[in-house]
Amino acid sequence: MIRDYLKEIDYFEAFIKQNEALYYKRLVKFQNGLIMPERETIVKLDMINNLTRRIKAKYSLGLPVISMLEEYNEALVLINNYWVGSNKFIGNNNEVLDQYSLDDYDTMLWMLSIGYLLDVSMDQFNIIVNAIDGDSIKDKLYEFIISAKIPSRPKIENESYKYGWVLYGKLREVIGIKDKSRATELVKHFLEEDWYREHRQSGWYNSHTNKHNTYSGYWSFETAAVVKIMELDDSSFIDNQYYPKDLVHQTALTSKK
Repeated sequence: MIRDYLKEIDYFEAFIKQNEALYYKRLVKFQNGLIMPERETIVKLDMINNLTRRIKAKYSLGLPVISMLEEYNEALVLINNYWVGSNKFIGNNNEVLDQYSLDDYDTMLWMLSIGYLLDVSMDQFNIIVNAIDGDSIKDKLYEFIISAKIPSRPKIENESYKYGWVLYGKLREVIGIKDKSRATELVKHFLEEDWYREHRQSGWYNSHTNKHNTYSGYWSFETAAVVKIMELDDSSFIDNQYYPKDLVHQTALTSKK
């Protein structure tokens, strides 16, 4: 059954088909040496975004969560080979900072979250962790999800942001709260009031109105990961339009099982 009612079933089926066609067209170009060497990395990075959009579209359409692993694993290969050093934020005077732009931050946050929710193997999960470490990114929300999968992970004292970080404020507050009732209240507020609004500078914001059919779904995978890690009662927000409840409540078979 379709999970996202902002679009029809036919829309998401067509989106997935077109997305796959574009992705494999690029693969053929690589195989035939039709991509200039100096453009190889930037094209591969865009292919990662292509894959994450297809992951979201598959979930939006209502496909079994296990189906998301195909694109997830393909994205891992590209991240392993092309991510580190390619997406760091450029500040004043062309200074390379130990932080990501908003869209790249979301990409890695979603990859961590989906990996945790689908219980991927440690080898798979470590590809994301190694990329983040390779870029010297220190982020408490990243670390919260990583530590749930890797309990022996050393805790960070400080984040690596030179200019601060204002997004995910309520969710970042949640992960430091021991009172589950209060944490649940903040998650509910975050989903209802903050998550979509905070992303108004994102490339995908308001994409459901785009005439070029770029919309793949609005899903707060990181909220689902936090809820599952903290074992929160999600009954008060389980039907929120941004909350991917099936990734919390549906057991998924993964490639390691």
